[in-house]
Amino acid sequence: MQININPKKELFKWGPIEFKLVYGSFFIETILVRVEDFYPWHWPPALAIIQQGKLTFINGCLELQKAGLKYFRKYFLNLNNYKIHWQKWEDWIKEYEKMAQELEQIKWQNISDKELSSLLKKFYNFNIRFWLIVHVPEIANWGGEYLLTNKLKNLFPDKFEKYLEILSAPVKFSFFQQEELDLLFLDSIKNKKEFQKKLKQHAKEYRWLLNSYGGNRILKVDYFADKLKELLQEKSAKQKIKEIKDNVKKNKTRKDKLIKELKLSKDLVLTAKQLSQSIWWQDLRKGYIWQMNYFWDKFLREISKRTDWKFDELQLCYGYEILSIVKNENKINKKEINKRKKYYAFYAEKGKFNDFIQVQPIKKLISTYLKTATGNIKELKGLVVSRGRATITRGRVKIISNPFKESCKMEKVDILVAGMTSPEFIIVMKKAKAIITDHGGMTSHAAIVSRELGIPAIIGTKIATQVLKDGDLVEVDADKGVVKILEK
Repeated sequence: MQININPKKELFKWGPIEFKLVYGSFFIETILVRVEDFYPWHWPPALAIIQQGKLTFINGCLELQKAGLKYFRKYFLNLNNYKIHWQKWEDWIKEYEKMAQELEQIKWQNISDKELSSLLKKFYNFNIRFWLIVHVPEIANWGGEYLLTNKLKNLFPDKFEKYLEILSAPVKFSFFQQEELDLLFLDSIKNKKEFQKKLKQHAKEYRWLLNSYGGNRILKVDYFADKLKELLQEKSAKQKIKEIKDNVKKNKTRKDKLIKELKLSKDLVLTAKQLSQSIWWQDLRKGYIWQMNYFWDKFLREISKRTDWKFDELQLCYGYEILSIVKNENKINKKEINKRKKYYAFYAEKGKFNDFIQVQPIKKLISTYLKTATGNIKELKGLVVSRGRATITRGRVKIISNPFKESCKMEKVDILVAGMTSPEFIIVMKKAKAIITDHGGMTSHAAIVSRELGIPAIIGTKIATQVLKDGDLVEVDADKGVVKILEK
C-alpha cells in the first residue's frame, strides 16, 4: 500500500507519546477506517509509528486543515448542525453515567463468560459511538484554526498570531480546572468526618485524572489530600478559587475588548467563538477517554484471569481483537500481537488500512518520517501560543517524555521541553517557567494549559527535543517565538 504523505512537506506529528494500542484503538477502528459510513468526509491519510511503546501519529498539515475546514464549516459555523451534534454529545454523557454505575456494581468474579462477552460488546459499541461524536471537534479544530488564522493574517499581517492566541482561548473551565475548584471547595468543610466523606467522594469521581494512552494510574484519597495541602501552601482556598475563575474571566474580557477595538465582523467573531468552543470540547472529551480507560482495565484484568492472555498482552490489542479473545474464536495470534511491543506501524487512507510488524520496513518509515537534521543550531523558532506574564524567560532545560517517571527532575525554575504534551503532563507543566514542544498548534493541549497557567509557551519547533539537552540554559522569547540557546 503506497503511503501518500509527503515527508518533504509540512507534517503534523502527534507524539512521541507512551501508548497502549487498546486505549486508542477505537479512534483507529472507527475514525480512520469506518468514518465514511457516518460522515461525508474521510480523515486525511494517516501514518502511525510505534517504537519501544511510544507512538507518533502523522498527517500532512495541509490535508488535515482542508479536511478539518469541511467539518468546521458544517458542524460549527452552521449553528443548527452544531446544536444537533452537541445534543448527541449530551445524550451520550447521560448514557455513560448510567453505564458507569452499572459497571461499578458488577461483581466480576460472579458473572459467566457469556455475560462478560455480552457486557464487553455493549461497552465496545459504546466506545465506538463516543468516537463518532468527538472526532468532529478534534478534526474541526484544524479547520477552524486554519480559517481564523488566514482571516486575521489578511487583516492584521503583523499581529495575527497575537490576536489568534486571544480569540481562540477557551472561556470555560477545563476538566483539570474543574477538579481543582471542586477540591478547593472542600476546604470550607470544617467537620472532619464530613470532610473525609466528601474527599473520598471526590477521589472516586476524579480517580482517573492522570490516566493516559500509555496506561492508567488510579488516584486514591491520599493523593487528593496531599494535592489540597499543596494548593493551599501559598494562598487560601478562596484566593485560589478566585485565581482560577479570574483566569477564565480574563480570557473572555481580553477577547471582548479585542473584538471591540478591532471592530471585527460578525462572521469573524462567530469563527473565533466556535473555534474556542471546539478547542474546549476537544479537551473535555479527554476526561471521558480517561474514565473509560479505567473500565477498560477492569475488563482486561478479568479477561486475563479467564484466558491465557496476560494483561499487558491485551493492552497491545485492538478492541475487535479483544472481542474475539473473549469469544474464544482463536483468530488472534498471540505471537504476532507481542511483536507490537517494540515496533509496530499502520497506515490508513480512505477507509483502507495496512499495518506493519516487520522491523526493517518500520525502521525505514522511522528514517523517512521521524529523523530530522539538526546541525549546529543556536536558536529555535515556533508558534507562540501563550505569552504568559513575562514574554522573556530564562531557565535550564528539562526534557520530559514520561511525566510520572521524570517529574522529580523538574524544578520551578526550569523550562519544560517535550515532543508534545497530553493531560498527564500537568504535573510537570505546573512546575515549568515556560514550555517548548516539537509539535502542536494553537488548539493543542500545550496551548490550552499554558494559557490556563499563565506561562509562556512556544510550540511546533519540530526539533527542540533533538537539539536541546537537560541542563542547557535557554532564553524563551514569547513575543517573537524564538528560543535562544545561551549555554550548552
